[in-house]
Amino acid sequence: MSWKLSYDPDLNAVCCAYDGHVTADEFKASNRETIALAKKHSTYLLLIDDSKLESAVTTTEIYNMPKVYSDLQGNRRTRLAIILPPTGAIRKDVLFYETVCRNHGWKVKAFDNRSEAAEWLLKHTPSNGF
Repeated sequence: MSWKLSYDPDLNAVCCAYDGHVTADEFKASNRETIALAKKHSTYLLLIDDSKLESAVTTTEIYNMPKVYSDLQGNRRTRLAIILPPTGAIRKDVLFYETVCRNHGWKVKAFDNRSEAAEWLLKHTPSNGF
C-alpha cells in the first residue's frame, strides 16, 4: 500500500498521505476509506499529502476522479486541501486534478505546505458533520 490514512483530532480532519507510485485502483481504495473515516468522525475536512507522490494516474483517470467521489457518496460540503509535490510533472497533474474537481463542484485547493493547507481548512470549516 502506497498511502496512509489517519484522523487528526486537532484539525478534525481525515489525512491521507501518498508515497511513491499509486495506481488508479489504489486511489479508488484510498478514496473509499477516506470517505468512510470522514463519516465516522463526522467531518467534512480532508488533508491530502501528495508531497511524496512519485507517479500519478493518466489524465483521463484524473478527469474521471470526481465521478468516483459521487459514486462513493462523498459530500459536496467537504473541503479538500492538498499538499503539492515540490516539482515536476506530478505537481502539474495534481494542479490539473484541483482544477477538474473545482470544475465539478468540489471544494479543493492545493498548497505548498501543510501549515497553509491546515489554515485554509480551519478557516473554512463547515458547521455540521455528516
